[in-house]
Amino acid sequence: MRKLLVFSAVLTFLFFCIGPAARAAGDKVDSASTAQLITQGDQLFAKKQFEKAMEAYRKADKDSHHTCAECFLRMVRVEKYTGDLSTALEDAKHAAKAAGDDRKLAAMAHMVRGALLSQMAAKAKDKKLNEAEAEFRQALALDPTQVSAHFSLGFILMRQERDADGIAELNVYIGLPGADPKTVQKARTMIADPIRAREPFAPDFSFATLEGATVSNSALRGKVVLLDFWGTWCPPCRESVPTLIGLQKKYSDRPFQIVGVSSDTDEDKWKIFIAAKKMTWPEYIDLPGAVLALFDIHEFPTYVVLDRNGVIQMRQSGYGIETGEAIEEAINKALKNRTMRKPPRLRRQKPRIKSSAHG
Repeated sequence: MRKLLVFSAVLTFLFFCIGPAARAAGDKVDSASTAQLITQGDQLFAKKQFEKAMEAYRKADKDSHHTCAECFLRMVRVEKYTGDLSTALEDAKHAAKAAGDDRKLAAMAHMVRGALLSQMAAKAKDKKLNEAEAEFRQALALDPTQVSAHFSLGFILMRQERDADGIAELNVYIGLPGADPKTVQKARTMIADPIRAREPFAPDFSFATLEGATVSNSALRGKVVLLDFWGTWCPPCRESVPTLIGLQKKYSDRPFQIVGVSSDTDEDKWKIFIAAKKMTWPEYIDLPGAVLALFDIHEFPTYVVLDRNGVIQMRQSGYGIETGEAIEEAINKALKNRTMRKPPRLRRQKPRIKSSAHG
């Protein structure tokens, strides 16, 4: 049950290409009123007024007579961020249909669907990975110039333990003129050691709690860790709290630690919420956004399970009926592995982040 951080480059690309810059890729907005509504939605999204942003995008879709692929992609961006990934998948499908003859925009919609399916998959044999593979292949069929699709496809194949096919796609990506240098380095790392596509080390992190305690890779080494990236504004995040409390109780006598990283901007509201819900594990409010950026978090909630070595055993976004069971399975597997190994020598320097936390 392993979800990879190395996919972050593609997810980051998709997160931004769904935003205002998407128009450069294929402008299907012919109506000035539709464009104005999209701009209004973008401004509301930037302020985290997600319901109002969705309302603006839906009005834009209606104004375009449901032919605005951009409108649907903007809806996907909101749904991704707030954890409604199932609806995001459907809206990405609507975007592909609304793109019509614009093959580049349709390819982008298929790339988005592939990334979403990858985020939602938890196991190497998960059928969502097969579906993601099909989406990336469709994107390439529609637009062979989609350079990043080769990396995405190679990565998905390696997640399915189809290393030879995955390496072939990654080599194609490396040889293309438009390949991103940082992503090329990630591709080379996976080619040299395919297990790094399935068991990446978490990036180094370190932040101080309100009481002055430090939460970091080195401090947590030897424990299985569940990183919970969440926000009080996020309905699925709030819904998941009882599951997290249950996990904390179940593993209270084991080397296990939950660490919450909040995306909230209102510190008082955040403190009131965790006190009311009795979230007694270490909690950090990431006001600078540094930890969220380090883990490339663009969907909430996102759960990351680290083993005793700091290796990512699971990364999954969204919350549903099976989420608790999937997290528990990942924790159990990580607890069974008592082997300690050294992290890679070349690691990014820990960002020292000063902000308040609870716990």
